[in-house]
Parts: sequence; C-alpha cells; structure tokens
Amino acid sequence: MKPCHSLALIGLIGLSTPAHAGTSIPNISNPTPVAADVWEFRLGIPGWMSGLKGDAGVRGKVAAVDASFFGDIVPTIKMVATLSFEARKGRWGILTSGIYMNLGDVASPPGPLVDEVHLGLEQLLLDGAVSYAVVDNECVSLELLAGARYNYIYGDLVIVGNNTTFARSGSEWWIDPYVGLLGRAKLAESITLVGKGDIGGFNIGSSLTWQLYGGLEFQLSRGCHLGVGYRYLSVDYSSGGFTYDMATSGPQIELGLDF
Repeated sequence: MKPCHSLALIGLIGLSTPAHAGTSIPNISNPTPVAADVWEFRLGIPGWMSGLKGDAGVRGKVAAVDASFFGDIVPTIKMVATLSFEARKGRWGILTSGIYMNLGDVASPPGPLVDEVHLGLEQLLLDGAVSYAVVDNECVSLELLAGARYNYIYGDLVIVGNNTTFARSGSEWWIDPYVGLLGRAKLAESITLVGKGDIGGFNIGSSLTWQLYGGLEFQLSRGCHLGVGYRYLSVDYSSGGFTYDMATSGPQIELGLDF
C-alpha cells in the first residue's frame, strides 16, 4: 500500500508557513519519486496444511476421497513443495505461486461390494495473475485480479472386489482462467487483514473452480512477514473418463521476505 496523505501534508505545511520577502520557496514541481515508483518484491514459502474431499477417477472408474483433515493426509505424503512470488510497481502487480504434492493412498474405505480401494495422487498447481489496485492508500487496498491456473493430476487407482482386480493409471492437465479480488486492511502498524477470492474455469478447463483465502499478516521486520490464514480451493474437472472433483482446504502459514 502506498501513503495517501503525503501531498496533502505538504500542502498544509506550505499554507501554514509565513511567506517573507526574500525567502526562497522550494521547487516542488519535480518531486523526488516516491516508493510507489519503484519495484517491490515478496518471496514466500507457504505451508498449506490441507485436507482433501471429493471424487477422483481414471478411465471411468471413480473413487471417493474423504481425508478432510491434514492429519488424514500426513501419513500419505511422499513429497510437498511450495513457493510464492510477487512483484509490484505502483498500482500494478504480478502474483505467482506453485505447489507440488505427491500423495500415497488417499481413497476412502471401500463399500460392501469392494474389498480394497487404493488411490495415489500426484498434483502440480501453478498460478499466475496480473493485479491492478483500484483502491490504494495507507489503510486499505483493493486489487482486481486476472489470471490462470495450470493443473496437472496423475492418478493411480486400484480396486479389488468380487475376486477381481481393477488397476488403472492416467494423467491429465488443463488451464483454468479466472478473475478475482484481493483486499488488505491495516489493523495496526504491523498487522494487516488479508482476503482473497477468485472464480474461473468457465468450461475452458474445469467446469468450475473457485478459491477463498482469509487471514492475518504480521510484519515481523522491514524485510520479513508472517501470514496465518485459511485457504479453500474447489476444482470440478472431468474429461474422457478422467475425473477430479475435489475440495482442498485447511490452514496456511507463510513465512516470507520483502525486498
């Protein structure tokens, strides 16, 4: 956020200062560029302690996933990697993030006609957006977002029942365009309320995808911040027998650098 009262303050000082003959008046026609004219960057490592709930399927066979809490996911984690990066200049910004997850058996317990169900998921999510601040002052900012999310899902499904075993694997990728809003409200000198939401897919990629995030950001120092919040991402995609209708949600903690 950029300060919104600096010019007004300069004007008040100028009006309140008596003008004396022979007193030189400073030239402010070409003021020194303010911080809004320079690039600002943020690099963060978000830890999304998420659960999964929904349906995933390969080649027409679908398995239910009900690991709604992070504790349900932990035993299945093989690898997780996340990163976020933002660049801003004036009212414009570029926001990017990425997450990779490799999970073992996340399928729900089988029904009465099925002895065993095993589902492994590998997911890569890359997000990029351009932002423009329609409101930008020292207390509040509101940014319009336009972006896209790249989704890659690999599923490995095994179903055992009635003395038969069904084993299939397959992958799918797609890109979801989206639009959204990002708002910030300063609660104290070093505490900011953050809210973000977007919606997309529009049958270009997913039938529908939407995301919500809300939390607090603490400025630990001039070059370091800590974000704590809750994130929810819903994706409804199906094509050619591949199904990924999933909600990913949970607390998120991010530690980042500002420079």
